[in-house]
Parts: sequence; C-alpha cells; structure tokens
Amino acid sequence: MKIDKLHVKKIICMAVLALVAVQVHAQGFMIASAAGYKKPVMAVLESFEKTTGIQTHAVYGNMQMVASQAKQSGEISCIIGDKKFLDKLCSTINFSDYHPVGKGVLVLAYRKGIRITKIEDLLAEKIQSLFIPQDGKAIYGVAGSEALKSYNLGRRITRKVTRVATVPQVVSYLLTGEADTGFINLTEALANKDRLGGYIVVPQNKYTEIRIVAGVVQGFCDKPDTKKFLNFIQSKKAATIFRGHGL
Repeated sequence: MKIDKLHVKKIICMAVLALVAVQVHAQGFMIASAAGYKKPVMAVLESFEKTTGIQTHAVYGNMQMVASQAKQSGEISCIIGDKKFLDKLCSTINFSDYHPVGKGVLVLAYRKGIRITKIEDLLAEKIQSLFIPQDGKAIYGVAGSEALKSYNLGRRITRKVTRVATVPQVVSYLLTGEADTGFINLTEALANKDRLGGYIVVPQNKYTEIRIVAGVVQGFCDKPDTKKFLNFIQSKKAATIFRGHGL
C-alpha cells in the first residue's frame, strides 16, 4: 500500500504538538474546586499567575468528581471546598493539610418578578417552589435543610421543595424562572445579582458554620509551586478577592 507522505507529515506534526501540550500541562500548577466557587477561584488564580508567573490550571465540579479526577490524574495539588465535605473524601483521596480560605454564606435567592423580605415568606401562597441542592452533593443543601428546620418550616412547605444536584443548577432554575426561590451560596448570588430578583442572607445561627479550605493532596505539600500558592491564598490580595466574592 502506498503511503501518502503529506498524511505522514501531518501525523508527525500532530504527535509533536500533542507532546508539547502534555509537557506544558505537566509543568503547570493544577488545583480543583467545588463548582460553586469557580468565579472567586478563577480570580485568585489569575492574580496568582500575574504575581508569581506560575502557569495554573483548574477543574471544577462536585466534590466526588474532582476527588476522583485528582486520584486518577495524580496532578491536582489542592482541592478547594467545604472542610466537612473534604473530610468525607478520605476513602477516595488523602489530604496532608488544610488551609483556610473563608466562610461560606447561605442565602435564600428569588427570581425576578417576585419579592420576599424574610425567610418566613416561603409560607406565602405566591411562593410556589423552593429549590435546594441535594444534601449529599452540596454543603448548601445541608445548610438549607438546617435553616428550614431552624425556622420550623420543613414540614410546612414540603410540597414546594425540589431537590437538584448542585448550587449552579439551583441558580439556573432561578434565572429561567422555573424556580421561585432557592438556597444558594452568597458567592453565586453576587455573581448573578443583576439577573436575580434578589436574595436574603440567612443568619449564621440558623445553620452549621461552613468552613471553606484548600485541602493539600498528600504528596504535594513540599512542592515549591504548592507552597507558593498556599502562601498566596493567605495574603491580603487573595483575602480581598475572596471577600469580594462572598467568602
């Protein structure tokens, strides 16, 4: 069979490009984060790159997904998320240390076209639906359930409640008008404030404190880039970015 020399050249070129891409990727610094913190993490990574010159990569998703990816790839050095959820991942991945990032804030958001002024307004007839993330997949699902219990609302609005997988999904339903209200985090509320009707911050004493941390994957704590990143997220510059995104 006659071999097309042009075709061979194309294959060689593609192989070289792929090898370069792998080498560049391997040289970069990679972390993972819960999907609900994508915007602040992206902003912090951008600032980190500008400050240190270290190329960064990040993956986002639910904690089970990013933990599995961290284990399979062996390249993710840190995972940012709720401390309690990271603790539950010990069967999938081990962490050598935790570094504080901020505190998660639960809010009750509502779609455009309606307005509520207090949590108890969930009882009102005008509120037909409340979307909450699933307890097993998002810490704000746990916090939302705790808040309903604290206000003695759980059983009284059962027919209105719909559970979905993640905080971003709740936001999506609010933005399309398919949900009247939803429990999300302040980070997502701020990111979408112009497209939401508004939101109410749930008092901290109505749910268990949410500690957002960077969990260092075992084997990465002594890596130079990891150390630089951990130092950076403790800096005033990073703290300002995190606070500006509701953490």
